Amino acid sequence: MAAPISKKVYIFGHSFVKRLKDFIRQDPSLRYDLGLTGSPMIQYSGFPGATVDCLRNKLQDLLDFVPDIVILVVGTNDIYNPNQSPLSVASAIRDFVDTLLFVHGIPRVIVLQTLHRHSPTCHTRYPVDIHWFNNRVDDLNSLLIDWLNSPPHGRAYLWRLKGFWSPECIRTNFADDGCHLSPRGQHRFFNNIRAAVVAALKQSI
Repeated sequence: MAAPISKKVYIFGHSFVKRLKDFIRQDPSLRYDLGLTGSPMIQYSGFPGATVDCLRNKLQDLLDFVPDIVILVVGTNDIYNPNQSPLSVASAIRDFVDTLLFVHGIPRVIVLQTLHRHSPTCHTRYPVDIHWFNNRVDDLNSLLIDWLNSPPHGRAYLWRLKGFWSPECIRTNFADDGCHLSPRGQHRFFNNIRAAVVAALKQSI
């Protein structure tokens, strides 16, 4: 009997993806295949500062991989731009998801919820009004929940990231810049992606 064909997962997005890949390389407790049975093929493609438009320009890399599942990590850098509104960012993400699903035939796309930023305790290259930014993030996530977690997007889903919202989680899971993740936050992010992939493989979302 022939061996079953492994599923292929493409994790695609901004600096969080690159940083997670680097973190997995340095942490012997973590594995690139997320520790999943069946040895899925998982590709990490992260680009610091990436917006939706940037990922569109990198789309051929994704298509060459021919993934069964795409995990999309995008929105943070778009919503930072004051010339963009939460509606315009959500529309761009939805259009990109539609391109993946209906133009290129990707079987399933999971968009990860955009995280808040928090007051930094060190110098940061990209300061922002935290209240303004987080309100925009909330509006963006709300729009994407309404749009993606309903027909005709039966093969797309907005994944709610767990473990990043309580005061204790904020204190322990974010780096000093208030934007990127601490080592503990990287573990939490890894576990969220793993849970999202498992749910997609089981078609429970």
